[in-house]
Amino acid sequence: MSDIIFQKNIPGIFAEEIRPEENFSMATRHLHDNIELLYMLEGERYFFIEQNIYYVKKGMAVMINHNQLHRGSIVDDSTQYHRFLIYVDTDLFGKWFSLPAIPAVRDFGEKYWGVAEFSPEDWMQNLHLFEMLKTEMNRNTSDGNAISMLLVMQLMTIFARNRKNPDAALLQKQSIGSSNLPAAHQTVHEIALYLQNHSHENCSLDDIAAQFYISRSYLTRIFKSVTGFTISEYLMTCRVQKAKVLLDKTDLEITEIASRVGFGNVSYFDKIFKRMTDLTPLQYRKRN
Repeated sequence: MSDIIFQKNIPGIFAEEIRPEENFSMATRHLHDNIELLYMLEGERYFFIEQNIYYVKKGMAVMINHNQLHRGSIVDDSTQYHRFLIYVDTDLFGKWFSLPAIPAVRDFGEKYWGVAEFSPEDWMQNLHLFEMLKTEMNRNTSDGNAISMLLVMQLMTIFARNRKNPDAALLQKQSIGSSNLPAAHQTVHEIALYLQNHSHENCSLDDIAAQFYISRSYLTRIFKSVTGFTISEYLMTCRVQKAKVLLDKTDLEITEIASRVGFGNVSYFDKIFKRMTDLTPLQYRKRN
């Protein structure tokens, strides 16, 4: 069970403040078409994003870009956990903030995703903005919604000012936080990176296990535990993500894209792509 302190949804923004139970972990992996901002008010968590694992504690936040694979998990069973979460609808925000001086919101997530560790002054400003945001979202009026948009943009700007380079923010004692990377998490990071780089190949469980000198059963157990994905699910998701890029950025035929990302059968490619996006590859290309 979770103690829900605040929860509200208005056009363009979903915000939630909760204190989950102590041993809470995201039960499923997350992949969605908006920007996610998660601020740690108390406690600490690991976050698996794409192929990397980050450590986030009180006074820090993580920004997850749209369509990035991610999952949160506990550090230990005794850790208290209190967080403030914001989902930003990038399409709607893009219509609001389209001035030349303001980066496109979808580009904002691409540029600034990762972990931020705030200065004391900026952390206090964040806390103040959370309270203002809750007040305005509760008004449920057009002017309150407009002010909420401006407050979230201010939070995103403060995040960008304090954000660490994603590579530097990897869970290492010398770079961020005070927690050492557990051996299993380090192994999962290396496996996920390997799968990202080899997702277009036929990677059997035995081949992957041999690559890391571990047993097949240990491979499947630790990968699912940390990421929420089976090896097969992660490979398929990597392939679909890479297919999206080729559909967006090239004029390659669907059959060629299917082959390049690792789907030997275009019918199977269509089936998996639609399962993950609710669109066929051709529909996705036309929409974008």
